[in-house]
Amino acid sequence: MADTLEKKPAKMKLLDKVILIFGFTFFTIIYIFCIYIGFKKQNIDLNKTDKINSIVENRGIDIRYGSKGKKDEVFYIKLENYSKKLGVYRMSKNYDDLIKKINIGDQVKVNFYENSNQAENVNIDLIQVERENVILINKSEYESKESFLIYAGIGGIIANISILVYNRKKYFKSKKSVS
Repeated sequence: MADTLEKKPAKMKLLDKVILIFGFTFFTIIYIFCIYIGFKKQNIDLNKTDKINSIVENRGIDIRYGSKGKKDEVFYIKLENYSKKLGVYRMSKNYDDLIKKINIGDQVKVNFYENSNQAENVNIDLIQVERENVILINKSEYESKESFLIYAGIGGIIANISILVYNRKKYFKSKKSVS
């Protein structure tokens, strides 16, 4: 009876091991994909972006409704011969410098990536804005914002490896041979 009440250390079932390995592999692929996307959006060649020369019809702060219902405060410009608003998102929500730099009626050259998502009211893939060869919004701001994906991917891989190492030591112990 004492033998039946005595608890043995929990051993991981085969299904649990498969789930752990699948989860590790799946999330590692996602993190690598994030790193890839982050690197792809670095060092943007402005010749490969969409361009428009136009007059600023309106500019200001607006709420951007994302494709998944997310709302963010963004700076936007509305150009005379382009139907969508183009915008910049900053985590700090500080757009005072952009409001001072860009005026209604300014003739600007804008580089951006076309966004076909009709659910979004502001396309935040605005790369660079120039007025009379003076850069008002630099592409480096867009590039640094996108580098977050690189850091998130690297952090995710480190966390994923840590979890795997912890579980390997806990559940995948090698059997010691008795001599």
